[in-house]
Amino acid sequence: MDKEQIRQLFQGWRNAHARSAWKPVTSDTQAAGDGSRFGGSPWMRADEEWPACRQCKDPMQFFLQLSLESLPAAFEGRGKGLLQLFYCSRDDGDCETWSPFSGTHVVRLRSGPGEVVAPPAGLPPFPARSIVGWTELRDYPGSAEHDELGLAYEYDFRKKRVSVRNAAHGVELRDFDIELGVEEAIGAAESGDKLGGWPAWIQGVEYPTCPECGQRMALVFQLDSEDNIPHMFGDVGCGHITQCRAHPGVLAFGWACG
Repeated sequence: MDKEQIRQLFQGWRNAHARSAWKPVTSDTQAAGDGSRFGGSPWMRADEEWPACRQCKDPMQFFLQLSLESLPAAFEGRGKGLLQLFYCSRDDGDCETWSPFSGTHVVRLRSGPGEVVAPPAGLPPFPARSIVGWTELRDYPGSAEHDELGLAYEYDFRKKRVSVRNAAHGVELRDFDIELGVEEAIGAAESGDKLGGWPAWIQGVEYPTCPECGQRMALVFQLDSEDNIPHMFGDVGCGHITQCRAHPGVLAFGWACG
């Protein structure tokens, strides 16, 4: 049995947990003032204080701006205004940039009048990449979330064999070669920058909890190392913007690496 046959065997589980995700289509230009983009300069008030890291006090680097009205109609987090991400520009390990709600990033929704505002002196912006479209794909939960979603694995590491069962769909695969990558064949989250879908976790499931209601926050955008932003999170890490669906103004950013 090969990987495609494994996917077909667990297609019921895959169909039950599939989500739409969208890869950004980009251009090496600065989008219109309130348009979606990576890097460049943000849309804000000219008299507005530039976001600074609460830990080191340095001005933050502008990473991302999403025009919510221009997002795909099927995306659950679509709305009005802009979503913006600013990130600690020092990021030398002293500031806890990996941790949500640490004060080392600002993730915010903003609306109203503004203009394109250049970063403070001494903080050169990342090259601007405008988001000119979105390519939809089907995304699946990665192995870190399989257990919670009804996949039970049994490993015999001495014999290098694995078995997996999904009781909800009456499917079982027994005594399979570990080297084949059964978990990844059943379901794996898309890597790289993307809107929506499932998080590609590096170390395990790390959804933040909303400080207002205690609910698990949902993925809005995945920002991967050295994709559209020339920045590496730790050692080839991956970051995630999350939002509370009950309290849309509560947003967070965190990352992990191997």
